[in-house]
Amino acid sequence: MKEEGSIVLSDNERFWGAWGQANALYTRWADAHAVNYYLLFVLYALDGQAAMTQKMICDCTGLTKQTVNSVIRTLKGEGYVVLSPGQGDKREKQVALTEKGAAYSREVLEPLHELERTVLARMGNGRVQQMINDITLFNTVFEKEMEKRLS
Repeated sequence: MKEEGSIVLSDNERFWGAWGQANALYTRWADAHAVNYYLLFVLYALDGQAAMTQKMICDCTGLTKQTVNSVIRTLKGEGYVVLSPGQGDKREKQVALTEKGAAYSREVLEPLHELERTVLARMGNGRVQQMINDITLFNTVFEKEMEKRLS
């Protein structure tokens, strides 16, 4: 148990608190820029990619299939993405930004990327690399332990 002021918090609670605060900050940023939170993460996934399947978007964002499908329909309706048949499974569509979509993605993401670059620069390269390594290690160990429990 760790003490924080007069409140005793477990490492698990502190981890969840930090994770939740990060999500709340991205939600707040999205709201302040009139961008749907889920749309923001789908754009983030597609940013710089030639094309991705909806499953790939789900895997890298953690969003549900239904949420990604809904966002993709919205983006398609605005002319921001196109869908094309998958390479192996023709039922699985490849999602790609159109030129209009790439411009919209830059408009939405560039201010966020600038904020993130500023924050990461203030943290310093050593701390950033350590944070990435620690999160990667957490995810690796979590996945292995989860697989043991699920099998």
